Amino acid sequence: MITIGFKALRVAAAFVTALALLPSQAQQARLDEVKATAEEAYLYGFPMIVGYDVMYKFFIDRDSGQFKAPINTLNNEARVFTPKDTAISTPNSDTPYSMAMLDLRAEPMVLCMPAIEKARYYDVQLIDLYTNNFGYIGSRATGNGAGCYLVSGPEWQGEKPPGIAKSFRSETQLGLVIYRTQLFNPADMDNVKKIQAGYKLQPLSTFLGKPAPPAAPAINWPKLTPEMFTTGFAEYLDFLLQFAPPTGTAAVEKPMRDKFAAIGIGADRKAPPKTPPSPEVKAALGEGVKEAFAKIGATAKGVGTTVNGWQIGSAAGSREFYKGNWALRAAAAKLGIYGNSEAEAVYPFTRSDANGIVLDGSKHAYQMTFAPGQLPPVNAFWSITMYDGRTQLLIDNPINRYLVNSPMLPDLKKNPDGSLTLFIQRDSPGKDKESNWLPAPNRPMFVVMRLYWPKDGAPSVYPLGKGSWKPPAIVPVRNLNALAVTRLGDKSLENIVRTDERYGHDGVFQGPRGWGYWNHLEYPKPIQNPNLWPDTQSTYFLGRLELPAGSVLTLNYTFPQARYFQFALYRWERNTFVAADAIAGPEIEPEPGSTNPFRVGANRLGERRDFKLRIVADDAPVAPKKRAPNTVYAGKAGGQIEGVIRIYLSDQGRDGAGWGPADASYGSRGFPTYSATLADGTKLSAADVVKRMARPMTGATKQPLTAEQWEEIVNAKTNDPTLDPATAPARKDPKWEKFWTLRYSVLGAFKSPEDRAKIPFAGAMEGGGDPSTQYLITYLSRKFGPVYVMRGKMPTFPNTYAGAGGKGLEVMPDAQTQYWSLVSAEAAPSGQIVDGLTDMQVPLDADRNYTIVVSRKEDRPSNATLENGVAWMEWSPRGEGIDGPKNRPDFGMLMLRIMANNPGWTQSPDKVTRPGMEEAVMGPYLPKGEYTTKAAFEASGLKK
Repeated sequence: MITIGFKALRVAAAFVTALALLPSQAQQARLDEVKATAEEAYLYGFPMIVGYDVMYKFFIDRDSGQFKAPINTLNNEARVFTPKDTAISTPNSDTPYSMAMLDLRAEPMVLCMPAIEKARYYDVQLIDLYTNNFGYIGSRATGNGAGCYLVSGPEWQGEKPPGIAKSFRSETQLGLVIYRTQLFNPADMDNVKKIQAGYKLQPLSTFLGKPAPPAAPAINWPKLTPEMFTTGFAEYLDFLLQFAPPTGTAAVEKPMRDKFAAIGIGADRKAPPKTPPSPEVKAALGEGVKEAFAKIGATAKGVGTTVNGWQIGSAAGSREFYKGNWALRAAAAKLGIYGNSEAEAVYPFTRSDANGIVLDGSKHAYQMTFAPGQLPPVNAFWSITMYDGRTQLLIDNPINRYLVNSPMLPDLKKNPDGSLTLFIQRDSPGKDKESNWLPAPNRPMFVVMRLYWPKDGAPSVYPLGKGSWKPPAIVPVRNLNALAVTRLGDKSLENIVRTDERYGHDGVFQGPRGWGYWNHLEYPKPIQNPNLWPDTQSTYFLGRLELPAGSVLTLNYTFPQARYFQFALYRWERNTFVAADAIAGPEIEPEPGSTNPFRVGANRLGERRDFKLRIVADDAPVAPKKRAPNTVYAGKAGGQIEGVIRIYLSDQGRDGAGWGPADASYGSRGFPTYSATLADGTKLSAADVVKRMARPMTGATKQPLTAEQWEEIVNAKTNDPTLDPATAPARKDPKWEKFWTLRYSVLGAFKSPEDRAKIPFAGAMEGGGDPSTQYLITYLSRKFGPVYVMRGKMPTFPNTYAGAGGKGLEVMPDAQTQYWSLVSAEAAPSGQIVDGLTDMQVPLDADRNYTIVVSRKEDRPSNATLENGVAWMEWSPRGEGIDGPKNRPDFGMLMLRIMANNPGWTQSPDKVTRPGMEEAVMGPYLPKGEYTTKAAFEASGLKK
C-alpha cells in the first residue's frame, strides 16, 4: 500500500478549461448534467492522476530525487524504509520492494522468478493505469517455485509461447509491477538481496531470442504541476486515457467515456469550440469537482467496518472488485495507492483508541493484548507498523523500530497466560518490556496492521469486518499529561475534581474522602481528610446515622465499576472507630436481571448492575447462615453509627467512584438513594431519612493518638531498653508483622517481647480499618540507612483496570487476593501517607517476586526504576509528620493491605491467628527488608 506524499489537495472554486463546452444559454437541467458528469470524471480519473504522480517521480523524471529506474527496467531496493524516506507515506518496512513501470505498446514483458524457500512469502502485484490489480504472481497465487510469466498489453494478439507458466493481460498500455519479498529480520537482508538478484524482467523478444519489434513512438510526458489535481485535471486525464483504450474487458467503459467527451474530457473528446465556457458552465464544472473530492474523502472514511477501533475493509482490487464504484477506487488511492487485493493482504488501520479517542503519543501510553491463540490468522505473516498521524511517515525513535511483526515472535515476551501484550508508547516501558515495545510519536499516530495471505478458515478476518477473528483494541493505560498522575492507574486531578462534584454532600454521606481528594482539591472539607493511613487508590464516602431501635434503612445502589467494593458500619469505642458489621461486594445479591460484577466469572461490564442494601437496627444472628441477604446489623438498640462506602481502584475511563465516565461532564446513577421503615411501620422518604436519621459530620476524623501522647509513648521509661528514642519503634533488623489492634500493634511495638506478649492482641478491627482486609506493618528509621529495600512474592490478583477493550476487565477472574497495596506513612498523630503502590504498579519477575525501594527523592538509586524491574516509593520527607521541633524527620512506616483473600489460598494472612505466625504461614508472601544506601544498591543492581 503506497500513498503519495503530496500536500493537502485544494479543489479550485472553478474548474477552468480553455474549451467552450456549452452555450451560455444552457438550461439549469443541462448545467446539472455537466456538474454530475464532471463529478463522475474526477472520481474516475483521480486514482489515475495519483498513479501518474508516482510513475513520473519513480520512472520518468531522473531529477525527481526519487527516481528508481528507466521504464521496463526492474529496480531492487534491498533495504527497508526509514523516517528518512518521505516520498511515500505509509511505507511498508516488512518487505523490501522491487518495482518496474511497464510499457507494453511494442511487445509484452516477461517476468521470471527464481525458486524461493517455502517459508518465505513474496508477491508480485500487477497493476494497470486505472490502478486495478489485474494479476498476481507469488506464494499465494502461483507458489514459490521458479517460473516465467508473460504480461501483455490490450492490443497484443499473440499466443502464450513455450516456457511461460501463465500469461496476464493488462487493459492499459502502461502499468506497474510491484514485488514484495519478506524480510525475516535485519540479518536476513543479504538473503533478500540474493532473491532479488534472481528476479528477471525482459521483453518477450529477448526471452525468445528473436529480433525486437519496432519501438513504440516516444511519449511527451507532461510535467507534474500542483494544478494536476485541480484546474489541470482534465489535461492529465486526457493524456493518460490515450493509453487506456476502451476495448476488450474495458469496453464497458465506452458509454461513460462518451459522456466525458461531451464536456471535453478524454482522449476522444469533441473538438473544442472557439468561444470560452460561460460562467455558469465554469461554476457547474467546479461544483462537480468539489462534490467529487468531498465524496472521495467521505468514502475513504467509510471504507470497511470499525472493529475495536480498527477499520477493516478493502479498497483495492480488480475491475471485478470495483464493479464501477469509482468513488471506492479513488478512496483507495487516497488511503494508500497500490494496495494489495484482499485475498493477498488485508490492512486494518486505526487512528483511535478503544474509547474512540484519537491516538496520541504525547497524551497517552497504550497497550494492545492478543489473547492466547488469537494472533492474526495468516498463511504468511503479519505486522503492525507505526506512523506519524499527520504525515503517515515512519517515526524516529531510540531503538529504530518501526514495526512489530510475526517473525519477531521468538523474541517477544508472552504473559503467563499465553497472551501477548504490545506496549505502544512514546517512552520506553522499561528494559524488561522493550522487546514488546512499538515506539509511538510525540503527537497523533496512525497504526496499520498488515495481514499477508490471510487464512480463510476459522478463525479468519473474512468476511472483512465480520470475521471470527477481531484485532484487539489499542487501550490507553496512562494519561501522560493528567495532573497528579505519576503511575498507571492513578486518578488525574480532573478525575478527582469531577468525582468530588458528582457524589456525596447529599445529607447522609459526605465525601468523597481519600488521599487524592485531600491532597489535590483546592478546598477540601475537613471530613475529606483520610487521616487513618488510607490507600492511594481508594474513594470513601462516610455518613453518620442515628438509627431508632427496630428501624430499617434501605439503600438503593448500583455496583461501581472497580476492583473492590464494600459497605461497613463502625461505632466509636475506646477512642477509635471499631468495626461493627460489613458486607463486601461478592456477598451482595443483585436485583433480578442484574449482575454482581465482583463475583468470579461475572461480566464486570454488564449494564444492569442494581442491588439493595439494608441497615437494620438489630443484632446480627449468631449463625452466619441465618443472616438476611444484603443486610448489615447496627445493633438492637440502634443509636449512632457510622457507615462507610469503600471503593478501590475504579476502572480505566471511570471516575474515582467507578459509577460514571471519567471524560464526560455528566455522571450516572450509582450513589445510593434512601428509604426507611420505623419499628411501628412508618415509611420514610429520602428527605425524611435525612431529617430523622442523618447526623452532621463537620470536622476531621479524630486521630487515635495526639502528638503529646505519641511523644510520651516514644520516650516511655517502660519501653524496650534495646530501643533508642531517636529511632523507636524501628529496629535495625526491620520485621513485617500483622496488625492486630492499636494497643498491640502500635503501643506494643515499643515494648520488649516479654511485655508485649502480655497485651491482648485479639479484637474487632480498630482505627476505621476494613474488616475484610489484612494489614501488615513495619517501622523504619533512616538512621539505620537512607534506603529500605523490600522483597517478597506477589499473590495473584484480578488485574481489572483496563481489560482488552480498555474499559475494565471483561470477566472477574479467580485470584488469591482481591487487592494488594503498599503505602509509605507518617506516625499515628498525623495518619497521613506520602506515597503508595498498588499491585498492578509493581513489576514482577517470572516467579512473581518483586523488589521495592523506599527512599527520599534525593536518595533514590538510579537503577530503582521500572525499566530495571524495581518499583520505587517515596519515604516521608516529614518523617513523623508532627508539627514542631519534636518531630523526628527520620521516622518511616510502611503499611501493606492484602484484601478480601481467597479462603483457598493456603498462605493467606487470614490464616495468621496469633502474633509470630506470619513467616510460618505466609512464607514468601511475607515481605522481607533491609537497609542500604544509594551507592550500594546502584552497585549491587537488582536482586531477587
